[in-house]
Amino acid sequence: MKKIFITMFSLLAIVVSSCTMLPSSSEPKETFDFESRYRTYYQILVYSYADSNGDGVGDFKGIADKIPYLNALGVEGIWLSPIHPSGAYHGYDVTDYYGVKSIYEVNGYGFDNLISDLKAAGIVVILDLVINHSSNNHLWFYEAQDAFSRNEENKYINWYNFSRTQSAEHPWGSNGTFYEGIFASNMPDLNFDYQEVRDEFINIGKYWMDRGVAGFRLDAAMHIFTNYNTGDKWNGDLIDKNIIWWKEFKDAIKQEYPNFYLIGEVWTATQKLERYYQTDIDSLFNFDHAGRAQGQLTGTASLAVGFTNHQNSIRTYQEGAIESYFLSNHDKPRLSTSLSNQNWLKMLGAMTILAPGNSFMYYGEEVGLRAVGTSSIPDRVYRTPMPWGDDTVTISGLYGNGQNLTSTTVTGKTPNEQIADPTSLFVYYQEVVRMKSEHFELKAGRVESVNSGNVLMSVHRMTYDGVSSLVIHNGSNQTLTFNSPFLVASIKDSISVSLVQASLNGNVVTLPPYSSTIVALA
Repeated sequence: MKKIFITMFSLLAIVVSSCTMLPSSSEPKETFDFESRYRTYYQILVYSYADSNGDGVGDFKGIADKIPYLNALGVEGIWLSPIHPSGAYHGYDVTDYYGVKSIYEVNGYGFDNLISDLKAAGIVVILDLVINHSSNNHLWFYEAQDAFSRNEENKYINWYNFSRTQSAEHPWGSNGTFYEGIFASNMPDLNFDYQEVRDEFINIGKYWMDRGVAGFRLDAAMHIFTNYNTGDKWNGDLIDKNIIWWKEFKDAIKQEYPNFYLIGEVWTATQKLERYYQTDIDSLFNFDHAGRAQGQLTGTASLAVGFTNHQNSIRTYQEGAIESYFLSNHDKPRLSTSLSNQNWLKMLGAMTILAPGNSFMYYGEEVGLRAVGTSSIPDRVYRTPMPWGDDTVTISGLYGNGQNLTSTTVTGKTPNEQIADPTSLFVYYQEVVRMKSEHFELKAGRVESVNSGNVLMSVHRMTYDGVSSLVIHNGSNQTLTFNSPFLVASIKDSISVSLVQASLNGNVVTLPPYSSTIVALA
């Protein structure tokens, strides 16, 4: 019976493969330009965001219904969590890289509809692309594992790494059929030493670019090649192998989509992360930023020095590198859960969104979403539903198997209430997003730290195409002054928790407590 089952999967895999092969073309297809790669992004877990049909799970139509909210916030791009069919609620165990999870497409509203509606609203989409591993329920793995166990030939047998004996390198499986899987038994690692695997993922990338996405967030980008037998499993020559692969992926897709955007997850020490910019991946998430930003508020770290050192380092590896800063994501605790100081939450948002390069917000961060409750799996606490406070259906079933958190809440008021409150966290985020979008030098400029004279004040200069501005953050509860060493032309923009604006007298800038100011230099 198993053999018949596997054969049916084999036929289906052939049909899927034949339907999804892409014609090669050297003609560029995209309409994105250079500047379009610089955006303020908003991370959405589809299942947690907005439910349009009452089945307890967020969906694409739910996101579309919130486009007015996204436009009000001012975001220019969305990073969607994995949308592909999978066995787990989170989607990081993909069973079909060319498909879409059916529960997300409801009432005739599908992925293509969402791409079109967001594009009309001026918002692009990057997809979470999970390349290091597939699901153990993927047709490729079914075929490969069955063939290996029977000692038979099969197209997919080299797409994974199997062994007759169990070891640190092949920890999962049974009965002489063991396989690699650095994360879990249901996520077998793919074999990127095999060219057919590499070619397939290039095809997958082109397929979704053809569907209208602007690029990809690359999950576990440093894990493609791994040495299971050492303590530091991703160091040494393995970095070079990873770099070679990602350059191959980028170069192949770039032929048709010259300005598509790639951002990689390389969760490791800063020195190793920076070296990964040799891949020509446009951006890599800076995992040190949240701690450094909080250190700036306590006077124990310099935000401006951090920005400058990071940019100088990554641009030695890639001149066109784009920094990427964030406070939290689906793998990290939400700041609002442990930090109740609204002034600090506002300042942390400003210091992140106004940072050089691209900035990423995690859905709910802009309203102080926090989790209250417990789960058998800690990550679920970081992925709580968005409590809209309107007629949007309350999400309840997104975590699967009935394992839901006991309750969720936001700091203060609901999103809809915060939109109407000029002192709210949402409105603060809204304003700093606007400030970033209106001053392109803050995105693409060369950064230089400036001595502020006060450990609670961060100052850096941004220069791009002849335009030079200072970005100043006063992280204290006192009015501070900054005597600029450069000739000041004017104050471009300013925001403070007290709604008091910064003022200028010659080259001396007066900054109200907990404020951020953009100063134009002559």
